[in-house]
Amino acid sequence: MGCVNGTVVKEFVFLGFSSLAELQFLLFVVFLLLYLFTLSTNTVIISTIVLDRALHTPMYFFLSVLSCSETCYTFVIVPKMLVDLLAPKKSISFLGCAVQMFAFLFLGCSHSFLLAAMGYDRYVAICHPLRYTVLMGHKVCVGLVAAACVCGFIVAQVITSLVFHLPFQSSNQLRHFFCDISPVLKLACHHAHFTQIIIFLLCALVLISPLLLILASYIHIISAILQFPSTLG
Repeated sequence: MGCVNGTVVKEFVFLGFSSLAELQFLLFVVFLLLYLFTLSTNTVIISTIVLDRALHTPMYFFLSVLSCSETCYTFVIVPKMLVDLLAPKKSISFLGCAVQMFAFLFLGCSHSFLLAAMGYDRYVAICHPLRYTVLMGHKVCVGLVAAACVCGFIVAQVITSLVFHLPFQSSNQLRHFFCDISPVLKLACHHAHFTQIIIFLLCALVLISPLLLILASYIHIISAILQFPSTLG
């Protein structure tokens, strides 16, 4: 997209639900109920794990962190979307858009790596049961969560920096309901193919790496189970 004037974009206007103007209140009610349901279920999961000492195990520790991550992930997007459904002007500042993109990328990437850590936890529990408490001690679990967060932070920082260092001097109408990568990139005056390639490779890395780790874990798990005697299996 070429620049049509010299005015630098200071805010973005969301057009995600502009074609459903007559249904926006209904959408607000539906999304609010879904959001409250998500919050309540995650709250129940986290509270149960924290209060029940029998659940203070690595598997439930990862599950509680995953529920917390999902709660924060929805908090980054849904409340703003709900406000915009009822607001006459659905806008977000340039800085606010960058913060929202960084937050959802950070939480989304961390979420993927947490799933890989959970797969590794199940691998150790089934394939090395006698050494499970040693291999998956509290420090190891915290370290895996910290590593997932660090990976998510680095990927989110790099992608957000690449996107928002581009010049935005054209349209500020964002055809989405939050600051996602692709819709924001379309508003840049010009962006090098190199930038697109880097962002694509990072996104692919975040998706494929945890998937391969999870597949490897469960292949070993299935292999170990098949070697058990039939009754034990």
